[in-house]
Amino acid sequence: MGVTWSQFVSGPRLLEALNVGSIDMGPTGETPPIFAQAADTNLIYVVNTPPGTGEGSAIIVLKDSPIKTLADIKGKKVAYSRGTAQTFFVVKALEQAGLTISDIQSVNLTIADGRAAFLNKTVDAFVEGDPNLIKLQREGSIRILRNAQGINTPGGYYLASRDFATNNADLLKAILSEYYQIGEWANKNRRAAAEILAPKVKTDVDTMELTLARRKYDMRPINEEVINAQQKVADLLYQLKVVPKLVDIRGATLTAQQYVAITPDAVRNKA
Repeated sequence: MGVTWSQFVSGPRLLEALNVGSIDMGPTGETPPIFAQAADTNLIYVVNTPPGTGEGSAIIVLKDSPIKTLADIKGKKVAYSRGTAQTFFVVKALEQAGLTISDIQSVNLTIADGRAAFLNKTVDAFVEGDPNLIKLQREGSIRILRNAQGINTPGGYYLASRDFATNNADLLKAILSEYYQIGEWANKNRRAAAEILAPKVKTDVDTMELTLARRKYDMRPINEEVINAQQKVADLLYQLKVVPKLVDIRGATLTAQQYVAITPDAVRNKA
């Protein structure tokens, strides 16, 4: 059996693709799988990917905006992509500013549409990410109210459909082993990795290199610590009525024996 997977489709699009069977596995942040579980999508947490520095995602305003601090966005229109990792970032950033998500006017837009609305001034603030965040910073056209540095998150995940994960353990382990080795190389060779990736994301090599420097390509096994951290995210999003029902993270996990079978030895040995 072959495998269809994606490194460049993530978030809700990844989950939709997993759900309809057009791909077998791919990467995402901490928030999308919680939305997917709430919608009864039959996914599996395969492996955990630790968070980056947090500098690559930020709540921004235009340079001439009267909004000076994060607290000033109370009652304002804030564009972000609901159901993506941006959602949890916004929730936690607002929490630190003494606000909740109900204190702002959330405008659910795709990243491209949100960027257009922001630049056209139809929203007051926008959650932007690299590499475009770097571009806007270099242009000097924006101010950052808060980036994701210091936001406590379990990081991201590789997800797979349950059928694929349970029926193709050897193949899944081989794929993860290859990705782990590539990640180890990318962590040590940022410039070379940037030269490969820049054309794919349509940016310049310098910007891509900085984007990669703000990330860490690594893996951690799915264990009790990871499950408990992800459950805290799910519980918070439910308490704030961001997701419609309480989600049990364990419902999207495998047995300990199954995880041993799919997790690369190098990853398990580091745990």
